Amino acid sequence: MNVNLWNINILGIGFMLVFSAFTAASFMESIVFKDYQKHGITIETGFHSLAVIYGVLGVSNWFAPAVVNKLGSKFSMILSVIPNIGFIFSMYEPYQWSIFLCSALLGMGGGILWTANGEVIARNSPGDTKPRNTGIFWSWFNMSALVGNTFLYFQLGNTETISDSTRHTIYLVLGGFSVTGLISFFLLKSPETIPEECMELEEVSLWQPIKDGLRFAVSGNMALLYFAFMFTGLSLNFWSSLYIVMIGNVFPKRNYLALAGICIGVGQVSSGFVWSVLTYKIGRRGVLLCTTSVCCLAYTLVYLSFPSDSATTEEARAQEVPIIASNIYLTLFIALLIGLGDGGFNVTIYATLGQLWEQAPAPAFAVFKFVQGILATAAFLYCGSLLLPYQLLILVVMCLLGCLCFLILDFKISFQSGYEEIPEEGVRDVAGDPDRFYEELSQPLIPSDD
Repeated sequence: MNVNLWNINILGIGFMLVFSAFTAASFMESIVFKDYQKHGITIETGFHSLAVIYGVLGVSNWFAPAVVNKLGSKFSMILSVIPNIGFIFSMYEPYQWSIFLCSALLGMGGGILWTANGEVIARNSPGDTKPRNTGIFWSWFNMSALVGNTFLYFQLGNTETISDSTRHTIYLVLGGFSVTGLISFFLLKSPETIPEECMELEEVSLWQPIKDGLRFAVSGNMALLYFAFMFTGLSLNFWSSLYIVMIGNVFPKRNYLALAGICIGVGQVSSGFVWSVLTYKIGRRGVLLCTTSVCCLAYTLVYLSFPSDSATTEEARAQEVPIIASNIYLTLFIALLIGLGDGGFNVTIYATLGQLWEQAPAPAFAVFKFVQGILATAAFLYCGSLLLPYQLLILVVMCLLGCLCFLILDFKISFQSGYEEIPEEGVRDVAGDPDRFYEELSQPLIPSDD
């Protein structure tokens, strides 16, 4: 048996199980709390819980390399999944203190989990096997949004509110997914062959990643990407919670929420392939313009078909009347567009960071995740009180600014290098090649002696 390949598949299966649980749980959190209304729990509790998760996650990325370096990747992953399990089981019978405590611990564990993941893939990918192994891992991982929401669809049925018994069943099963994922990490074995660059890792101080990140953060090229980073944080808030809440406030059937989650997942999964193929046809600038158009189209359709109070109503259903009548088929189409557009922006950002900072990608990605996390936190804090048209306006403005600043960076690099765009070789290496793209996602954050 090829131990390295065994480890990659176990890693992928474990992440698929853990994130099937987390994705479904976080999608439903605010609506579950709206139907719960006990112990001071409200729909705002769900938004604020997610704000804590992504805020702490953005900060934890800075310290995660030192933790993984000290504890080892396998033990770090096992340890970091425990808060995920606690978070899911805390919603079996939620209290404010338990929800926020588990949210903070989950955010802290998230940065460690992804850093350890990159290290495991690196140590099990000798020679030229890293593109293959990262592709295998992401094939497993991308199933998570579909698996969790498919379970929710059948579990929710035609119910119009989520009862205590339904909530108990949902979170027991999702908790079981997460526990099974944790157990799978115990099955990871010592690699047969370890790449030379992973043989000996230098000691990582707690503050070194922060120093490196600050040095990258003030660079001119990085500054031009900030608006794109900020938009992905706002988009994360919109697709991971707010849009689901809006659907729950407009349509009576709770299984529509799961269908929307599935459509968003399909859009995100397909975005890597769709935008990568289009990169060969129209270049990265063309892809970014198409991605921006898809996002703006989605937000325009949301504005037209959802009541202005659908994000903020405290009633069972939104009271305002939309410009055009809401219908579930248009709503699911919008969900697909949202996933496709969000995925396209992230593909472009990952490809750009991987190319411009190829020799030291970790600090660049840490800056991205930090800015994204902070903006997502801010959006979760205001999304329950700001009327929908204003939230959509913020999204559209940030989307357009992100696109504009990226194009300025693209032309700047083109002028300096003499290419028509950011060098075509970089486009093919990352954005045009899904294996290479996933490889960049899994770069270990712990530097080697080299």
